Amino acid sequence: MKTKKNVVMIVADQWRADSVGYDGNKVVQTPELDQLANEGVAFSNAYCQNPVCVPSRSSFLTGWYPHTNGYRTMHHLMGDDQPNLLKTLKNNGYHVYWGGRNDFLKIDADHSKYYSTRSDMFYEKFKAYRDKKKNSKDTVKEKPEFYTHAPGVKEKVVHPDVDQIEDAIEFINTKGHGDDPFCIYLALALPHPPYTIEPEWFDKFDLEDIPDPIKLTEEQWSKKPSLIQGIYRNQNLYNLPDEELKKIKQIYYAMGTKLDHYIGNLVDTLKAQGVYDDTVFVFFSDHGDYTGDYQMVEKNQNTFEDCLTRVPLVIKPAKDIDFEPRKTDALVELIDVQATIMDLLGIEPEHTHFGKSLREVLTGKENEHRDVVFCEGGRLEGEAHAMDAGHTPDNEYWARTTEQEKMPQHTKAMMIRDHEYKYVYRLYEDDEFYDLKADPEERDNKIDDPLFSEKIQQFKNRMLRHFFETGDVVPFKQDKRF
Repeated sequence: MKTKKNVVMIVADQWRADSVGYDGNKVVQTPELDQLANEGVAFSNAYCQNPVCVPSRSSFLTGWYPHTNGYRTMHHLMGDDQPNLLKTLKNNGYHVYWGGRNDFLKIDADHSKYYSTRSDMFYEKFKAYRDKKKNSKDTVKEKPEFYTHAPGVKEKVVHPDVDQIEDAIEFINTKGHGDDPFCIYLALALPHPPYTIEPEWFDKFDLEDIPDPIKLTEEQWSKKPSLIQGIYRNQNLYNLPDEELKKIKQIYYAMGTKLDHYIGNLVDTLKAQGVYDDTVFVFFSDHGDYTGDYQMVEKNQNTFEDCLTRVPLVIKPAKDIDFEPRKTDALVELIDVQATIMDLLGIEPEHTHFGKSLREVLTGKENEHRDVVFCEGGRLEGEAHAMDAGHTPDNEYWARTTEQEKMPQHTKAMMIRDHEYKYVYRLYEDDEFYDLKADPEERDNKIDDPLFSEKIQQFKNRMLRHFFETGDVVPFKQDKRF
């Protein structure tokens, strides 16, 4: 390739894979992403490497698993000496526009190593929203009856993503990158809770069309991990009628539709400026969300239901890069995104990473990209600094974070999954095993079923190999001994 291709990378926050149209959901309305999927390659089996924000982002930007360098909490971020896709692109002549949230880089790090233009539209709006909420006389500091994260439908909602995308559009229209190829990295907030939306988006959906929440029997709950049992009790949503849980998902779908609309505006701008065909466009999410399923909301750090770990992923390569537009069920990890971008741009990595380029999948030559995928979380006994806890009962996150202070609730755990089965190794409590073809909603933990003992042992052996291969990295730069 004689000219460098541009890159647009959009990361939604907490968007589960089954909530985009291309994945088969007939209720959701995501026409822009569906069109992008038609023009590129849509992945139905993409998985994050940790089910909360900071560890997931640190992982997919470096190509390292969370355990490789200890990035597995919300409050342990990367330094500016660590490898990172944005820094790699900047060092290879790209004008990097970074807009939206951080959630991977330490505040006292040299952020300028990662961008050429840093847009603060997101934080300006977000800070104003938080300050207003903090200073509101209407704020009542008391423990809520239900931890729904659902303020509901409001005439005016502050979603900083709108201003952030419009600022990126201005950057494109004014050629803020000059004559350099550009990378636009947008780390957005939607559809992250609180679940709140304006009527114009909410009214696009009918409650009767929203799927019923996944619910477990008492016996099924008894075989679930202690963390999810505790969150279930604390949130108290099992005392809500199904209609209230469905309304949460209705709002969540509407939040996705709103973001989809503004993503469409960005795509239209790229086309109007004549750069769309020369741009590698990538859309995905950092992790998913319960959204009323299992009678819970939000997410947690060490359980791995598909609604938390399976995420949307669409890659639309530049026009002269060989690819076959389609949907694929190849097993993919988010760490493969940075490997793919570097491969498509012809950039040699300068550090050991564990991502596998998706180029052969994009061309249609390969559909068995990985034999298994992994996700991990939790902490060791005694790692009080890794609790990510400390909220008081009036805080919306208390239902989850209070459980993270306890053991075995916050045990280290790892998921391994193929197309048919899922196994979760839990360090301080019983493991999990699910027959996904017979039980796609992961209701029945079959860890004690002798029918699956051989498969469980195979997964354990595969996990051992995984840790052996990815347990550390050796820097490319060698040190002098004398």
